[in-house]
Amino acid sequence: MTGAEVVCNILKNEGVKYVFGVPGNSEVPLLDALVQTRGIRYISAIHESVSMGMADGYARASGNAGVVLVHTTPGTANIMGNLSNAYDAGTPLVVIAGQQDSRLQWCDSLLDSDILPMVSQHTKDRWRVNRVEDIAIAVNRAFKEASTPPTGPVFLVIPRDLQAQTLTIEHLPPPRRRVPMSVRPDREYLKKAAQLLVAAERPAILAGSEVPGDNALPELTELAEILGAPVFTTGLVPRFIFPTNHPLYYGRVPPIGFGLPGLESPADVLVAVGSRLFKQLFYIEGPIIPPATKLIHIDHDPRTLSRECPAEVALVGSPKAVLAELMTEVTRLMSPRQHQKSRQRFKILQKGHEQARAACEADFKKECNDVPMRPSRAVKEIAKALPPDSVVVDEAVMLTSYVASIMEFTRPGSYFCSITSLGWGLPASLGVGLASSGKPVVALVGDGSALFGIQALWSAAKYRIPVIMVVLNNRGYAAIKWGVVVIRLRQ
Repeated sequence: MTGAEVVCNILKNEGVKYVFGVPGNSEVPLLDALVQTRGIRYISAIHESVSMGMADGYARASGNAGVVLVHTTPGTANIMGNLSNAYDAGTPLVVIAGQQDSRLQWCDSLLDSDILPMVSQHTKDRWRVNRVEDIAIAVNRAFKEASTPPTGPVFLVIPRDLQAQTLTIEHLPPPRRRVPMSVRPDREYLKKAAQLLVAAERPAILAGSEVPGDNALPELTELAEILGAPVFTTGLVPRFIFPTNHPLYYGRVPPIGFGLPGLESPADVLVAVGSRLFKQLFYIEGPIIPPATKLIHIDHDPRTLSRECPAEVALVGSPKAVLAELMTEVTRLMSPRQHQKSRQRFKILQKGHEQARAACEADFKKECNDVPMRPSRAVKEIAKALPPDSVVVDEAVMLTSYVASIMEFTRPGSYFCSITSLGWGLPASLGVGLASSGKPVVALVGDGSALFGIQALWSAAKYRIPVIMVVLNNRGYAAIKWGVVVIRLRQ
């Protein structure tokens, strides 16, 4: 086998159906081997950012690692925006970059550079393969790291001459590497967390995408209902996290300072599940969460715990396992009086949820007939037209708040979002379309966002991917206008 054939063998063994990319001369042996590999389809784009966005959308929707091939330095430079989006979302991706012939390393070869530092801050891990015998080890490790929580993109550099080189021994791909992650929390600290929650007067929950990623939605819902605690989701919502029509759902926490919208006073105990929950857009003086709020932080990755905000209790473990055991312990400790108080909180929060939705509806009704059309009217009309099993891909950015407050998302896989590095929405919708087995897929993007990924239309047409793309035209970069307003208000 050649090195390229080894790569394709492993891709097939991993169940890869699609490889996304823009053809370049540094990965020609890989492209040639892919063409001859049955069961894997190469999906071409005309800009590397689009191929990265497609792979990201496919991985988020399918639950499998997406695979991207990129051309050495120019191709890598072009994926950086959507690579950053994938890293922030924890999307499992294996990115393979071709590089010029390794024998040219002393010649300052054309198009080439050391590209690992370029991707170092936006990948979970990264390596350069220096021997053809190491290709199998490297690719297997890349899939293992990308797919093991905390999931994320992994970057692998394979020089062109190693792709074409023939191995002198037969390579038999090993079984797929999967690491069981049902990690149970420390018992002593779990009990301490349960005691804090049982004694809390105003408990609240902040959930990240690790909850649906670990299939922990039932456990989160039951814990919230037992406590009578409002559920908030991170402001950077990469996908569906919690049913938006649930009476305890109180919306997203914006990445501007930290506040739990809709509550009369700060939570005295906050359960935060996941990582990257406290990322900020602007510098805010003082602590991110109020000093009076005691934080219980849960995540697979100990590096994320107590990182931005000191935690009263940090629980290392899988969200599903930790939430299940925490729910059991809370139920055991709660007295009849405490059960009664939690039911009262539930009723108050349910009423607040209904009042907030009614207030939004009243505001939207006032502007229903405005000309030009208001965002609320546009999103309401789109929502009316969506079939029940639709999937929404959201990069409306400054209009995403309307999507969140008007549309209802009740099941995993019904919503995917990115509002950071622009140019994700259109290509991601194509990847979601490939993974969604005939479900209607609708992309909602701002006019600025669309311009950053407009090349996706070529791939959509070439491969006849059935996605509806709706561009919401707010006549400018509204994020910049809003940023100027914020600065002036502070002055």
